Amino acid sequence: MRTITVNVPNDNALKLLKDLERNKVLTIAKDPAMDSFALPGDPVSILSFKKWVKDAENMDTVSLSDAKTKWGQKRKQLEKLTR
Repeated sequence: MRTITVNVPNDNALKLLKDLERNKVLTIAKDPAMDSFALPGDPVSILSFKKWVKDAENMDTVSLSDAKTKWGQKRKQLEKLTR
């Protein structure tokens, strides 16, 4: 079994996916970890937005040089996998 994330562009495409689910070809699962204000979805309340900002301010930070190094390593790994 494989799990993928799909952005469904319109209601007709979603209907097709739900038809596949009804015919037991696939399962549509709502992953709470995928809730993000960067993704399309329900409008966010002011209270939820303020909580998100507060949580983001309290998260650990990474220096730009460390991020570049880590991304470089991951990019090389991905390139090896796609050859």
